[in-house]
Amino acid sequence: MHAAVLRYFDRVARLGSIRRAAESLNVASSAVNRQILKLEAETGTALFERQRTGVALTAAGEVLLRHARETLIDYDRARADMATLSGNVTGNVRIISLESLIVRFMPRVVAEIAEAYPQLTLTVVVVDPSAITDELRSGRNDFGVLFVDKRHSRVDVAESYPTAIGAVMRPDHPLASRRKLTLTECAKHPVVMLNDRWLLDGVMAAEFAGSGARIAPRFVSNSIDFMRQIILSGLGIGFFTPIGFLDEIARGELVHVPLAESGLADSAIGILVPQDRRPTLAGRIVMDMVAVRLREFAATMNRPAGSGRPRGARKR
Repeated sequence: MHAAVLRYFDRVARLGSIRRAAESLNVASSAVNRQILKLEAETGTALFERQRTGVALTAAGEVLLRHARETLIDYDRARADMATLSGNVTGNVRIISLESLIVRFMPRVVAEIAEAYPQLTLTVVVVDPSAITDELRSGRNDFGVLFVDKRHSRVDVAESYPTAIGAVMRPDHPLASRRKLTLTECAKHPVVMLNDRWLLDGVMAAEFAGSGARIAPRFVSNSIDFMRQIILSGLGIGFFTPIGFLDEIARGELVHVPLAESGLADSAIGILVPQDRRPTLAGRIVMDMVAVRLREFAATMNRPAGSGRPRGARKR
């Protein structure tokens, strides 16, 4: 049917070769080539440039590829919805997430979903903050559990929960007893930074324009687990929400001091969904379960003083 033809076309575009596409699809090369020629006849234009080493999309092919991928995504969603009519929730739900949530929050939620819906599969991936908008608009992902940011376009916020980015450090650090800190104050001490400072850069530029301060990170990495070990070793301050450090904060090994800058103190984590994209029933079920657990998680992060949570974890 039409979906099969578009899958052939999509696979050839991805692999840049009719032969490799045929091998991955486990069909004859002649069958794939026949379908490509049929599409070119129907559209009245060449979709690929035939080259010695393979094929490359033409401008018309690029246009059709966007349509093909959107159509295939909608078709897969429809099949998943039809499968649920029998009472079984099936299909794959793909989620993009903050690394801190994948480390400490998502595994527990995924375990619960897996037990409740054994025929459902989940894909949970970390993406660079700068790639979030493109990932959500690509149609590959059902939703994201991410920072809410006005720079995301054509993205709706289904749920949001307040959080605060703060300075994470050992309790014996000179700034650990403070109730709030500015980036200028932190700049006087060794700092560790995530490789992608997408959320921090704009705020730092505004803060340091007035103070003249500058942060020169001592260590830079794209791994929160690595950062955790560096901070635990007392080698610097890191800037994070407390989510990825909950256990260490609860044990008194680290503290989290909220930053005073409004763009960081009043930030939020939310469930973000692409605009104009109808979720599958499986996607809605998973999103609702994540929302419930994230709501509960946010409540534990905002316990009042004296409830047993260390002071550094009172606010997100």
